[in-house]
Amino acid sequence: MKTASDDLFQLIKSLSKQEKRYFKLHAGRHVIGQQNKYVILFDAIEKQQQYDEAQLKEVFKNEAFTRQFHVVKNYLYHLILDSLRNYHESKSGDKFYSWMRNARLLFDKGLYGQSTKALQKAQKLAQNDENFLQLLEVYRWKHQMMHSQNQFDALEVYVNQGIEEEFEVLEKYRTLLEFQALNDRVFIPYWRTGAIRNEEEKQALEALFERPIFQSEAAASSFHARYYYFNARFSFHHLIGQAEESYLHIRELVQTFEALPPKQLKGRLVRNYVSAIINLYIVQQQLRRFDEIPATIQQLRRIPTDSKEQEQKLFIRSINLETDFYISTGQFRIGVEQITPALSDLSTRLKKSNRQQRLGLFYNLAYLHFGAKLYDEALDWINQLLNDPEVKTRADIQCFGRLLNLVIHYELGNDQLLEYIGKSTYRFLSNRKRLFKVESTMLKLMRRYPKWLTREASIQGFSTLLQELKELQSDEFERKAFDYFNFIAWMESKISSDSFESIVQKKGAEP
Repeated sequence: MKTASDDLFQLIKSLSKQEKRYFKLHAGRHVIGQQNKYVILFDAIEKQQQYDEAQLKEVFKNEAFTRQFHVVKNYLYHLILDSLRNYHESKSGDKFYSWMRNARLLFDKGLYGQSTKALQKAQKLAQNDENFLQLLEVYRWKHQMMHSQNQFDALEVYVNQGIEEEFEVLEKYRTLLEFQALNDRVFIPYWRTGAIRNEEEKQALEALFERPIFQSEAAASSFHARYYYFNARFSFHHLIGQAEESYLHIRELVQTFEALPPKQLKGRLVRNYVSAIINLYIVQQQLRRFDEIPATIQQLRRIPTDSKEQEQKLFIRSINLETDFYISTGQFRIGVEQITPALSDLSTRLKKSNRQQRLGLFYNLAYLHFGAKLYDEALDWINQLLNDPEVKTRADIQCFGRLLNLVIHYELGNDQLLEYIGKSTYRFLSNRKRLFKVESTMLKLMRRYPKWLTREASIQGFSTLLQELKELQSDEFERKAFDYFNFIAWMESKISSDSFESIVQKKGAEP
């Protein structure tokens, strides 16, 4: 038996309060005399936690429309889409297509002067947004209007001058695609596997910038092209461990956004601006510019949002950064106190976040509670990370999450579990063929435990492995592993009488 589609249910559940309110007004205007049928069905579906078509048919068994339920569902689905289009066309980012439709309708009515004015408004919007595909659409329509009206003088001007403007737009679009592709090629390896691990991967990245067009931002002839250039440069230097160079480029990118008129900061640009500020934070943290970080987090929270979903995502990202800041500065207990009140409705907010954001937050919260010696709470958070079914996203977080899991169980004294978890962790890391030497050293520690039964033997064992880790810090490909967890501070806390938190704070204060 064919399973009933839940597309309508998913669409209704995705609507904001404003969109739902607008739909009911829209349905009242467009379904005269029958609006109750669709609005009542809409309300019934909205109340369901999971889609249950059999239950709906039972509720409406006395209604004639249940005999063709699939037809009613289909009509309601498209009625909702119509209302969404109308609702969002009132926003500035969608006015281009409204003016283009107006231009065509007015032209068909023979109102050529009014059609031209509408087309000019559409062109101005496209130019302000640097939307080259929309600009090309305007040029194509202008050309068709000239032919339709036999405007030979205008056609002659177009052939001698206008077509060159169109070629210029095409060239800008081609250049934009060049820089967009550069940015994607830098990012694809990171999305798949995380940090650069060897010389071959480093050389592959360096080769991307050998073309003359990518030597500087001079060839980037539009805002978006400059965005992709600065972002690619920042990412490249960041991935190969050149923090100072990456800082310069990410600052330039943030300043590029700050120079935009407020009216232009909308839609995708808001998302890109958020990412730029987050990346600025990452480099500030690496360079230990801790005095700059609170202002950066506040800058992130001041970014205007135009939807509830965007607001929720921004909240998750700002909480993630604030948590990471407390970790970086060793303020674990203070961090738990400051962050905990904001976690009360976290499960609801996480529904609007993507998997990468969730995994990063789970890891940071586990790390924060670990540093505060709240090991049971740390275990709860790391389990949320490890129980995620999708391991292709942020494989680096998945790997170091398993190492943090081992360390948490070590602190909890779960001797019987450690051997089993150590073996499964080794298999996971080996199967991914991405084993850091740092990871190997930590697994070596867990394989020897609990053989170190005496205090003296434990100190000796930790001291030996600590020396191995310190030597790995000078390796440019291994250095990245220490950004995920302060293995050295933890081992030093096992050797000395100082706490992990105090050692991290002391190292953070060092020049």
